[in-house]
Amino acid sequence: MPETSQFVSEESVPRLVELIGAVDVFAAAMRAEVPAFVNLRRTAAPALALRRARPSASPKSFLQPALERVAVYTAEGPAPEGSRPAVEPRALVGLRACDLQALAYLDKVFLEGEFRDPFYEARRRNQVLVTVDCAEAHETCFCTALGGRPFAVAGFDLNLTPISGGYLLEAGSDKGRAVLQEAGHLVASPTARQAAERDAVRQATVEAIERQTGGLRLPENIQELLLAAQKSEKGVPAAGQCVECAACTFICPTCYCFYLHDQAAGPEAFERLRTWDSCILGDYSRMAGPPGAKPTPRPRLRTRFVNRLLHKYAFGPQQFGMLGCTGCGRCVEACYGKIDIRQVLRELSGDTSR
Repeated sequence: MPETSQFVSEESVPRLVELIGAVDVFAAAMRAEVPAFVNLRRTAAPALALRRARPSASPKSFLQPALERVAVYTAEGPAPEGSRPAVEPRALVGLRACDLQALAYLDKVFLEGEFRDPFYEARRRNQVLVTVDCAEAHETCFCTALGGRPFAVAGFDLNLTPISGGYLLEAGSDKGRAVLQEAGHLVASPTARQAAERDAVRQATVEAIERQTGGLRLPENIQELLLAAQKSEKGVPAAGQCVECAACTFICPTCYCFYLHDQAAGPEAFERLRTWDSCILGDYSRMAGPPGAKPTPRPRLRTRFVNRLLHKYAFGPQQFGMLGCTGCGRCVEACYGKIDIRQVLRELSGDTSR
């Protein structure tokens, strides 16, 4: 066991969370009988849902809000008070391994390369990340099909593993170790039995996900399969079910496309807003110019559908060295057309047994 591992009882977890130095603490808690991220600083003692399956909402919105103002400007130029991020310390409690994988992907998008997003960076640097192992898998999860695991091994400040009577707690950063030091009598050194139970809980969840996915694996030639589908008149059969609502991309923890537009912010000022956008929408790639001069490169929904899959499973690895899909299954849960990405992957690989 790492020296930073400790045992915390079930009843002590809320007090442990209170020790995190953050203005806002969003934790997985029960709301309307389902797990959701709730601000513990503004809600009266909700029941934490750390042993339940992951919340439906992804943590993307805490780093890349669906709507935000990124600039204010007048005739004299940008107004500093509205053109730089103002971020308070925030803690996210109850993230899963797939969520951490998504944050690592977004980091590559917004923090690496020639341009860094100052708004994303300010939020990212001012967050404490507390993850929890999945003791209960959501029915749409398929992280193991993509080489993932339902427990985090790095990238967290604190990680919780549910076991009998409480959790094994591991610090993964200076922020996490600082919380453990302050916890004092709330934590205790774990026993060998508790360490063994942690390993058993993790293995049981892996096996549960493997059973519900039928041992699904991402085809090694996924890029070739998707490129062939894009060129084919038939495309991907599931594209016929798509209703172009963009729920899959908005709920996805790694989809990062955005749209910028300007509007009046007073009699002598304007503001620039950033909103989420989606490559599945018909006007996503629309170009400027007179009618017919610059057509949309993907006017057909079936090609936009396949392009989204290409970005997840082919272009992402090429550009960032990572899959753009974490196997969280949120897109399956949100889809109005009842499209199951797991079934799409099976059909692409020629597996029609399920």
